[in-house]
Amino acid sequence: MLTLFTEPLINGITNVQLYALVILLCSFIAFMIGKWRFDVVALGALMAMVLVGVVPIADAFSGFSHRAVITVAAILVLSNALGNTGVTYHLSQHLSRFSDRPILLVLTLTGLVAFFSAFMNDVGALALIMPVALQVSQRYNVPISRLLMPMAFASLLGGTATLIGTPPNMIIAQYRETADPSLGAFAMFDFLPTGIVVVVVGLLYISFIGWRLIPVRDTEGNNRLFETDDYLLEAKILANNKFIGKTIGELEKVTEDHVNIVTLLRGARRLLSPSKEETLRENDILLIEGQPEDLKQLELLSGVSIRFTKAGKEKDTIDSLETLEVIVNPGARIAGHMLSELHLRERYNINILGVSRQGESIRQRFSRLTLKSGDILLIQGDKKELPETMNYLGCLPLAERNIRLKPSSKMWPTVGIFILSILAVALQILPPHIAFPLAILLMILFKLISLREVYQSIDGPLVVLLGCFITVGAALEQSGATNIIVTSIVPLLEGLPAMLVLSIVMLITMLITDVINSSATAVIMAPIAVGVANMMGHNIDPYLMIIAIACSCAFNTPIGHHSNTLVMGPGGYQFGDYWRMGFLLDLLLIVTVVPVVIYVWPL
Repeated sequence: MLTLFTEPLINGITNVQLYALVILLCSFIAFMIGKWRFDVVALGALMAMVLVGVVPIADAFSGFSHRAVITVAAILVLSNALGNTGVTYHLSQHLSRFSDRPILLVLTLTGLVAFFSAFMNDVGALALIMPVALQVSQRYNVPISRLLMPMAFASLLGGTATLIGTPPNMIIAQYRETADPSLGAFAMFDFLPTGIVVVVVGLLYISFIGWRLIPVRDTEGNNRLFETDDYLLEAKILANNKFIGKTIGELEKVTEDHVNIVTLLRGARRLLSPSKEETLRENDILLIEGQPEDLKQLELLSGVSIRFTKAGKEKDTIDSLETLEVIVNPGARIAGHMLSELHLRERYNINILGVSRQGESIRQRFSRLTLKSGDILLIQGDKKELPETMNYLGCLPLAERNIRLKPSSKMWPTVGIFILSILAVALQILPPHIAFPLAILLMILFKLISLREVYQSIDGPLVVLLGCFITVGAALEQSGATNIIVTSIVPLLEGLPAMLVLSIVMLITMLITDVINSSATAVIMAPIAVGVANMMGHNIDPYLMIIAIACSCAFNTPIGHHSNTLVMGPGGYQFGDYWRMGFLLDLLLIVTVVPVVIYVWPL
């Protein structure tokens, strides 16, 4: 512990409280900037508090033993096990009798996502229904942007309905017991009365009004399965190629100028936007931009090498190769890594043929390109190996393919164990942090899920965030820093109607969760909301419910929630598209949900 000052730096505030508030502010700024991952920010905040004496060394990692951390990790595993059986896709095929009427189409798809996200990870529910949306988009010639953002929002809405719907609900449920042991934690379906209102109001708005507010891009007026920016791929001019000695302009004319050579690499030279009169030479490396069908045409007609198959094996494996488009899920193993570090060809026998990133022009060589969540990849690999490989790497196919989508023989046993664990929690036979790990143990014993899949399913960064920030949140309360925040807020709220006070708390939480992780928002805002409730003489339950709901209302930015990030590339969205539908949804939920919360949980 570092003792920097012995005398108070600010009158009325101890140095420990000041340190805690400064560290909290710095963490909030770091979350908003987004330069560092949220788990790194959380760990940095915890270490800073330990070093300055806000958190005792013995309690530094006590947050990792918190029941909310165990419950969240277990739900991630169960959600993955459920998704791998294909049950959601199986049900969607039976329940979704699609129509060419946009309202009914949006309502059906968003309803499916909201239902599944009430019982499994939000992103998992969205990812498993996305292939269905892409298929019907093509079938009925509906712009995919009109479907994917509504589905992303629906995944957030559905999570408000149950304890296990989203991590903030589990955090709030456990914090209730911490704030007032006589009340205990919120039960499995305590969130349902208010959650149903959130889901119904949200889905009706999205289906009848919201989807109309999403801009339709000019590029969506074609029959492609989905729209994205052009892919960037790397090609090489091999010996004896017929275009050696010809110009770049002549090469581009092969596809009637539908492709664009953006960079030419010749030895140590790097020519950005090379002239169309530049003459091609043997061993030139070209970075070419275009749509998959145009790039394929270029390969066939020009003979440039854009298929990076292992030497000597192409003839034997060409019939077993498959090329498909996938999206990098948030939290995927390959996200945040340079392609040169991944060694995908050597380790997994797959080739990256193209990369597309919404809103950015990629001008780097593949070896130096760092993959991000939401990137769309054009990949090539063995048909038999691709399903397991894509699942392992954390990529979702953007088409209806046999990649963990069809029901397996493990479906009904897995569903049965999952339902029994929910009943055990709902009937208060077992607490969540016991019932859900027990369900995982049964799935392992019955060989419904492997140990490797268990550990792969746990979102490490989220667990680190929760473990660190639960300790940080407790330190803020114990040091009195939270009380300082509350005492500065309450005078501004005194004299206002209780309904308006709750509305202001909900709005502030919504704005915060648009820019930082929702779980971090729940940890920060729960004690502040309880402090406001106590000082105003109100019951803490409506305040906690409002915080839980608001933490799921990250509608205005693509960085507010992983679901929003996931659809940005396939939907062709820009950063400013989200608030067009999300802002009115926020206001509508404040107006409709606050009275319901007060009715269900009286002040």
